[in-house]
Amino acid sequence: MGLFAEQLAELVAANARADAVLARILEAARKLQPSDRTGAVELLAVAEVIGRREQADHGHLLQVLAQADRVKAARGGTAAWVAGHLDVTDGRARNIAQSARRIGAIPELAEPLSSGAVGSGTVSILSRTAKAVHNTSRDTVTALTAALETAQSDGVAVAKKQVRVLEETLEPGTSEQIVARQRARSFLRVTELDDGLCRFEVLLDAARATVLRSAIDAQAADWIRQAQYDHAKPLPEDIRSTEQINAHALVRLAEVFLAAPEQVREAAFTPPMLFFTSTSTDDLWAETVYGGLVPRSHLVRLDESGMPVRLDGRPVDADSTTRLATHAQRIALAYRDRHCTYPGCARPTTWSLHAHHRIPHSRGGATVLGNLALLCSEHHTLAHRHGQ
Repeated sequence: MGLFAEQLAELVAANARADAVLARILEAARKLQPSDRTGAVELLAVAEVIGRREQADHGHLLQVLAQADRVKAARGGTAAWVAGHLDVTDGRARNIAQSARRIGAIPELAEPLSSGAVGSGTVSILSRTAKAVHNTSRDTVTALTAALETAQSDGVAVAKKQVRVLEETLEPGTSEQIVARQRARSFLRVTELDDGLCRFEVLLDAARATVLRSAIDAQAADWIRQAQYDHAKPLPEDIRSTEQINAHALVRLAEVFLAAPEQVREAAFTPPMLFFTSTSTDDLWAETVYGGLVPRSHLVRLDESGMPVRLDGRPVDADSTTRLATHAQRIALAYRDRHCTYPGCARPTTWSLHAHHRIPHSRGGATVLGNLALLCSEHHTLAHRHGQ
């Protein structure tokens, strides 16, 4: 009998029991009625257990593959084995193998990786952190612990920015190299389908993606505003979903371009909604609302609490008595809040968000950043309805 034969048999049996339980749950779920709210809540609890189990299994996979890689278990390499046995793409297989090699064998990460509380985003951050500090004077465990704590306390997005800063600090010029590699990989592929539809596949670097996404968001947001506040019907009746609106907005951009005079088509275009967050005026990189790095636009200065206080050298809160937030305050709000601040809502800053007074202006509330918060139109209306 092999070294792991008994444990492997136990694992297979445990998986079979779990599969049987899930089969019974799914059978019952298919009979669930929309009016059964208790059952609906329990169904989400089941989904959470499955999701946590999946994340824990992935953590275990990385640890097992790390040991398999150490003993050279796969003749063609760990990545090739993963691609051939786990039904993933070559790129995904390489990422799994690299993560296993970089973090799977670190004892201090065994517990969090096995806990089910570490998702794929955090795994990617940990792998990048390990790569960044490899062969440097930085202590790997300390760097990984800090990255994990940031991801768990402040979220994956914040931890991702921290990794970018670390990479740039340890190897200046990394950001430029990343953008250069992104541009080299970018493409636009058009495929004509048999039913007459046309499929556009686009892969863009962060800078050019910001231009396109900002333009689409701005057009879509204007149509939504027209429908909500002007009671207009700017869109055809058959366009209802967000994806359909975005597709229509993309075509509208092309129509505007084609209808523009030649001299206008040749005019330079500056991507909107960019944030420059470095404290050094020599830094040439800006962070977009989508998290990418592009040539800088605005210089945002923060106070000790992290609140934006100056934009491009001028105070953000220039006049607290005005009824509406100024352009500078809206940019600062977009940098600070990043999306609608209503619990559970993630509509982005480009999606026609409103500057909401926490203390209403009619009750003496000042138009200053500390009294303002971004809300989408739906939740802005809800906030006023409940007197918030």
